Amino acid sequence: MDSILEKSFDSSRALLFGLLANCLFPTSTKEGCPLWELRHSLSIEKKHEYTMGLSDEEVNNILAQHECCYEKRLSNLNKW
Repeated sequence: MDSILEKSFDSSRALLFGLLANCLFPTSTKEGCPLWELRHSLSIEKKHEYTMGLSDEEVNNILAQHECCYEKRLSNLNKW
């Protein structure tokens, strides 16, 4: 059986798959997170299928949304 990294054919998809598996912020909530619902509703296998089924444009759009979410949460942490 191929490893998950061998199945992920580019780094953007690998990053998206990792973000679907887990959030860097332990207090991640549904509010403002473009991946929250998928992270909590799909099995690991379905997360991989979902990631591999997206077009490059869809992957890039989701990662752009994640970048905004990440920067917002990071700035909120720095306020403490």
